[in-house]
Amino acid sequence: MNPVSEVTKLRRDIFTRVASWAFNQSMDVPLEMDIAEMVKEIIPDGPARYRCCIHKERAIAEERIKNAVGLTTLNQQVSVISEACNGCSLYKYTVTDACQNCVAHPCRNSCPKKTITVIQNRAFIDQTNCIECGKCAKACPYNAIIEIIRPCERACAVQAIKVDDSRRAVIDPENCVACGMCVTVCPFGAITDQSQMLDVIVSLQINELPHVAIIAPAIAGQFGVKVSTAQIKTALLKLGFDEVIEAASGADIVAREEAAEIKEHAANNKFMTNSCCPAFAKALALKFPEQVDKLSTTLSPMRVTGQLVKDRYNQQVTTVFIGPCIAKKSEAAMGSEIDYVLTFEELAAIFSAKEYDLATMEATELTDASANGRLFARAGGVTAAVKHHLGDMNLETIQVQGLGQCLSTLKSVIKKPSQEVFTFIECMACEGGCVGGPGTMVSSTVGSRAVEKYAQESTIEP
Repeated sequence: MNPVSEVTKLRRDIFTRVASWAFNQSMDVPLEMDIAEMVKEIIPDGPARYRCCIHKERAIAEERIKNAVGLTTLNQQVSVISEACNGCSLYKYTVTDACQNCVAHPCRNSCPKKTITVIQNRAFIDQTNCIECGKCAKACPYNAIIEIIRPCERACAVQAIKVDDSRRAVIDPENCVACGMCVTVCPFGAITDQSQMLDVIVSLQINELPHVAIIAPAIAGQFGVKVSTAQIKTALLKLGFDEVIEAASGADIVAREEAAEIKEHAANNKFMTNSCCPAFAKALALKFPEQVDKLSTTLSPMRVTGQLVKDRYNQQVTTVFIGPCIAKKSEAAMGSEIDYVLTFEELAAIFSAKEYDLATMEATELTDASANGRLFARAGGVTAAVKHHLGDMNLETIQVQGLGQCLSTLKSVIKKPSQEVFTFIECMACEGGCVGGPGTMVSSTVGSRAVEKYAQESTIEP
């Protein structure tokens, strides 16, 4: 399991409490009163544990609960809880003890605003006039001037996070790709995403239409080594879903269609990249709009599987995708194939609220997808599945993980002169592929091993 921080514990505790409330709610009690009661349970009377005072802790907990029940007023998938943001009163460039007070003073000479002076044999930066250009850090021969970047800013490969006048983080929704990396790195838990967990629970309880759960292959191993995907399927059926289907079955279709696209693109001597990662797809459109035609036009496995289900039920069905990804929530809104999206964390909270012991449940086998389809969940899986349908075609492949690395790789490939060998670039926004998503419960290494084992269990031909 991943080491569980206090921030993660608090987030999961809130998810579980909200799920418990949803299953046992009294329609006679206003939601606001229930939220106030939950806040007091989470932050009981007594001294503050994390913040300056108990009132601030409760204000933050209230905002977290509102996000968990979908009451946030911000119309964006990923947002900052301003009360929780520490403001990170950091100066971007700081002189360390490594300063030697050299005679040449290259730091002072390189500063365009002349903000550097020498005080008591050490360089000093006047932060009131510093424009954070970084020239002093580059000029220092001792590397005595360091650059300090806020965790959220550092994690955002598309520079969608800025700092306002109060030094609090602000996310630009137009540039945010909802990759969720900032959510995972903020040490104060100030960045969160909107949850659809309450919507799913209410929909299951009302039960107007059949409900189908579409589970991502990265689910393997997420609930512990003693819990199989077949037991997770049983738990979902017990929860009220009428059917559980593997998104990997859609991945098998995607692999065939992307292989056909490669053959079409190859005739024009172009490179092509995959479309299954929504965070990467949006980042490409933002940073390289002129290269959008290089993105596969095939829908992602989630949407392909969702469309198959909708067609089979003549559209009279509620589809819920369950996966490791926050960006899938935004992608689902792009079409009608998927009604709701849950992360593994949110599903775990639902199981916990129902007090399910997954390890003791009977197994209900999943037999929808091939090994190749299931391997979409880890880095290199898309490439392997696509190549399976290309036979002996001469193809250069590149597998890249991490959104920043994806964008830099694309930039280098775009600059390369045309070559005879066609290139297929597999780009995944998360390290390790989908198994490294922000909604996972285990490390990407553990998740990747579990997916490999899960894939080996398949008897379906790709």
